[in-house]
Amino acid sequence: MANLQAKRKWCIENEGAFLHFYKSMALKAETTFQVFEHGEFYTTHGKNAVMAADHVFKTQSVIKVISNGEMKLPTVFLSNLNFESMARDLLLVRHYRLEIYKQKSKSVWTVSYKASPGNLMEVEDLLFNNVDLMSTSSAVMAIRYRLEASQVFVGVGFVDTNLCEMKYAEFSDNDHFANLESTILQLGPKECVVGKLESTNEAKKLSEIIKRSGVLMTERPKSEFSTKNLDQDLSRLLKKKKSKVSGDADANMNWAVDHQFSTSCLCALVSYLELLNKEEKFGEFVADKYDLSQYMKLDSAAKLALNLFPEKFAGTVLSNRPSDSLYGILNHCQTPQGQRLLARWIKQPLIDVNHLEERLDAVQAFVEGAELRQSLISEHLKKLPDFDKFSKKFHRKKANLQDCYRVYQSIKQLPFICETIEKYSECLDSNQKLLKEIFTSPMHELYNDFNKFMEMLDTTLDFDMIQKHEFMVKSDFDPELQRLRTKMDDIECQMDNTFQKAASELQLEAGKGIKLETSPFGHVFRVTCKEEKALRNNKKFTTLDTNKAGVRFTNTRLEQLNAEYQECRESYENQQDAVVTEIVAIGSGYAEPLHSLSEVVAKLDVLLSFAQAAVNAPISYVRPKLNAVGSGSNLIKLVQSRHPCVEVQDDVSFIPNDAKLEKDVHNFLIITGPNMGGKSTYIRQIGVVILMAQIGCFVPCECAEITLVDAILARVGAGDCQVQGVSTFMAEMLETAAILRSATENSLVVIDELGRGTSTYDGFGLAWSISHKIAVDTKAACLFATHFDEMTGLADEVTSAVNYHVTALTGTDGDGQSNLTMLYKVQPGSCDRSFGIHVAECVGFPQRVIDAAKRKADDLEDYYVTPSFDIDGQGEEKSKKKRKIKQEGENVIKAFIDEVKILMKSVKSEAEKKETLKQMKEKVLASGNPFVSGVLKRKNYAENMDV
Repeated sequence: MANLQAKRKWCIENEGAFLHFYKSMALKAETTFQVFEHGEFYTTHGKNAVMAADHVFKTQSVIKVISNGEMKLPTVFLSNLNFESMARDLLLVRHYRLEIYKQKSKSVWTVSYKASPGNLMEVEDLLFNNVDLMSTSSAVMAIRYRLEASQVFVGVGFVDTNLCEMKYAEFSDNDHFANLESTILQLGPKECVVGKLESTNEAKKLSEIIKRSGVLMTERPKSEFSTKNLDQDLSRLLKKKKSKVSGDADANMNWAVDHQFSTSCLCALVSYLELLNKEEKFGEFVADKYDLSQYMKLDSAAKLALNLFPEKFAGTVLSNRPSDSLYGILNHCQTPQGQRLLARWIKQPLIDVNHLEERLDAVQAFVEGAELRQSLISEHLKKLPDFDKFSKKFHRKKANLQDCYRVYQSIKQLPFICETIEKYSECLDSNQKLLKEIFTSPMHELYNDFNKFMEMLDTTLDFDMIQKHEFMVKSDFDPELQRLRTKMDDIECQMDNTFQKAASELQLEAGKGIKLETSPFGHVFRVTCKEEKALRNNKKFTTLDTNKAGVRFTNTRLEQLNAEYQECRESYENQQDAVVTEIVAIGSGYAEPLHSLSEVVAKLDVLLSFAQAAVNAPISYVRPKLNAVGSGSNLIKLVQSRHPCVEVQDDVSFIPNDAKLEKDVHNFLIITGPNMGGKSTYIRQIGVVILMAQIGCFVPCECAEITLVDAILARVGAGDCQVQGVSTFMAEMLETAAILRSATENSLVVIDELGRGTSTYDGFGLAWSISHKIAVDTKAACLFATHFDEMTGLADEVTSAVNYHVTALTGTDGDGQSNLTMLYKVQPGSCDRSFGIHVAECVGFPQRVIDAAKRKADDLEDYYVTPSFDIDGQGEEKSKKKRKIKQEGENVIKAFIDEVKILMKSVKSEAEKKETLKQMKEKVLASGNPFVSGVLKRKNYAENMDV
């Protein structure tokens, strides 16, 4: 309401000149939000005004129209707080660009600040002073590509200005940019910079990949992707590393010459972020080559199919329940840097078995050492701040005494953390050495690095004042500080005397019924609401405010003393500024050790989180046995596996299932069965279990042996994307095409209900051919859930294809109504029937509709009606036997038709034809084939229905 009242007072000076300028502005992209600064308020106009009204005020009644007769312009006025809140949401959540205009002259406005999701440097101080920017990535990626024969060669540059990191990569890709999509997912940029795109097929696909990844795409002139000043520009920004041989400070630039295609992308980012105009960034960046081969490939479809992170829609998180994502299940982290590292590990599963075994050893130590785990989580990690945040503030020399003290307190915790690990890990045998190597030794070294910093704060900070929540330098540093400190102490004594007199006058016990405390008003008295009656009608005291904590008030004497104290304190702070500046300058040299400490703490936090998730699950997770990629038969064997997200949901009693995938023997699982029977959950849980193992986590199984996979590729679910003009079937085909081009024999493919978006015949044909390609040519491990019962025939043609089904029971209740009971158990063999009509009966379809559906289904069913499936472990053998009978029957019918064709040509007499046909029919019946009998029965049924 306050905003609406304030809007009536605000107005734009010289509206006519402003409207003339606004009309002359060039049109901007739909994702660019423009706002105009007017001192104490902001305005936004046109389509942006409508967005601001809906987003901030939730009503368009706040839109004011300004006009000069020729032009009418919708306008919304924003307070500073409203603007800052909306700007942060636009940049960090909705992925918009932001332009802030400031008035240069009477009729000219210029852009004073520009920002985008990957470039927040210009607006950091304006929008993020009181917001933890480290919790959100503001990284940006640049991309180039060129065609080489039948492949695409891709160069990538990546810059994170928060962490001062640069990464570069060059790799070959297919025409669907599968490797690039995986790279975008793993690095997690908010924005992708590309050269001006031409109207080519590759450019269109590149644009689709970036949009599908939920990243803002920005086109820049191709001239910015130039390596002309490469050495000069990057050498200014990168940390100097002297060569041990020559002592050359620029020896670290050799990599740029060898990778000019990708480093040209870094040059484009240097230009786009205007890093050369920011001297505080000089000499602070570290550049590393990003190696895709060390991580499992994941695409956007797999990220969604496996529910790795909370689902978002239009930039908004739909649900924050832990059970809705793998991140939510595993996130027991106590520190911000731990949460960031956990998200990065989930997006970057490893394929190096040695690194994974190291992580698993540490997790096992924390699982077995319950006291060690609980002590670290509850007593130590909760006390640690975001060291990356402080590292950044120290580097920019924006830290204050409170920041220095917070780091001081945290560093003092390190010996206790090391002592705890050493104390409780003594009984862990071999894992004791591992914990020392990856945690205690680095912490001891970092603690020693901070010795000088700790000594400096011990000698400079006034710890007595810190107890009063005031951060000041010790007074003995300067005679003037000493004089001011003495005066402030004297004033505090006078305040205490005044306090005692006030307590006496009000007949309250000092320290209990009445207190002297500091507040936004300075030093004040406070009584509880219960004692408020003592103040009534007492004109010696002035009430300042009332809240649930009590009533704050003052008197004339306390007001005078408070004014003197605040004046002295202000003088004290001004006098100590030189010392504080020196402390902060020295502290800036500790930015890098703080970042190193953050990495150690984050790793400890995540591995503890894995252990906590393992023991807190409804059934404890187990350590998987891992085999290297491509080793042996590529065996994946999961005993009684569960879905980690589903099993923790309320009122769910999860039914575990086994899973086995073995190359050339048992590598393509075809899962059939009714809707809601658990097919989708089963195939997803296998993918999730494998991913958990490849980030170094225990898995929800009784026992697990896993050969690492190089990629998890998914085609799960169906959904239109009208905004991009992509139908359900087109989305399905795009994802499947990417799988066919990206999968290798060491990949895991998860496919659910392929072919639903088109006709039954086309859908089945595509599903069959795609499955055959994956099973025979690619030889990738595959989980294929389908309602096409005909797909079970693939097991007869491909030795590695095996049929499984989810079981269900049908029956009637006491009222004669049909019911369907899902058993959620996956068993060998194919499903012999469809349960779609039973599902319709269960949800109360009219009986007339159900009867008509049954008749039509009978008409459309295959001529051969299969007998009921008997769950006795021999289902697959029976299925093969039925298909053999059908094939023999088809051969008999084909031979009969061929003989009839010959008969029609050679015999002219009708009587002779009838007699010969009768004999031929008797011969067919004598074969005793059930399929032939079924065909004849269907013929008689059709005759009875007058068809």
